[in-house]
Amino acid sequence: MIRVAIADDSPFTCKLLASYLEEAGDCEVVGIAHDATTTMDLVRETTPDVLTLDLQMPGTDGLELLRDVGSAQVPVVVISGISRRAAATTLRALELGAVDFVLKYTAGAPVSAASLKREIVTKVKAAAGAQVVVGAKAKSGVFPALDASAVARPVRPVIRPAAAGGVIVIGSSTGGPGALGELLAELPSDFPTCCIVVQHLPAMFTAPFAEQLSRHTSLSVREAANGDKIEPGRVLVTPGAFHLIVRPDGRLDLQQPGDRDSYRPSIDLAMASAAHAFGSAATGVVLTGMGYDGAEGLKRIREAGGKAYIQEPSSSVMASMPKRALERAGADHVARPARIGQLLAARGRP
Repeated sequence: MIRVAIADDSPFTCKLLASYLEEAGDCEVVGIAHDATTTMDLVRETTPDVLTLDLQMPGTDGLELLRDVGSAQVPVVVISGISRRAAATTLRALELGAVDFVLKYTAGAPVSAASLKREIVTKVKAAAGAQVVVGAKAKSGVFPALDASAVARPVRPVIRPAAAGGVIVIGSSTGGPGALGELLAELPSDFPTCCIVVQHLPAMFTAPFAEQLSRHTSLSVREAANGDKIEPGRVLVTPGAFHLIVRPDGRLDLQQPGDRDSYRPSIDLAMASAAHAFGSAATGVVLTGMGYDGAEGLKRIREAGGKAYIQEPSSSVMASMPKRALERAGADHVARPARIGQLLAARGRP
């Protein structure tokens, strides 16, 4: 049984979340709090497996409260509003170590009550097994290069000619904002390759996410637009409402996801198209996340002769994406995010 505490100033939201979780059958709501003081008292007294946390409670610095909760080693799922300001605060919370977030149900919100129920139950269950890293970055470690045959069926490269300049596709999901910030911080201002970031986020979050990432790097970071050209020193963040396709002419196409697409945006599609367009000059990076997105795309990059980097699973907030990528594609390097950034930076030096 997963023991869940709920912190939100809205009695309606608390009642809604509690009903969703208790109807799931394997979650137990151990308490409800409506302000910062009672939230910390609740955490100390009940030691829940997961806390759902509204960062916008009146009279509360939500991010400071998150740090306090993190010191108690409790995984947090943020309940986020849908405004741009709420998105920016939620992204900062993810960067600080919140495991995941769910959009709060309000009239006119781009989420139905049924989908919210599925999402909150799924994410709370996942958070119960996540690593808590609130308030501190993981230490950079050096991990040896990993031979693909040790973790996956051998890949037989069908090496395509390298296109000029190259491209790096970095895919991440749960835990990604913090990991991406650590990686990009290691890239110098004269880094010679364009980076495409594919982070699983709703549409309204990706523009403020690009702004947040820009504070970690001297490179130019912005949300990608249809027709953008791949150029050295750029970091382009895939918009949440679209899949991103790299064309052979070095420009980007943004495509509407299909109704049945599991991941939006898709890491696999971005990586597979980069492998087709850039051949052995394509590089793939799979960071922390839940699920399997990126595993097939990374395999396509290695088959084209490109390089593959994977976050060391034990350093990931959620390890399933790195593990699936290792099983499916193997890797040239397995390391923590900062070390991956250092390796990429060293590769770009003459």
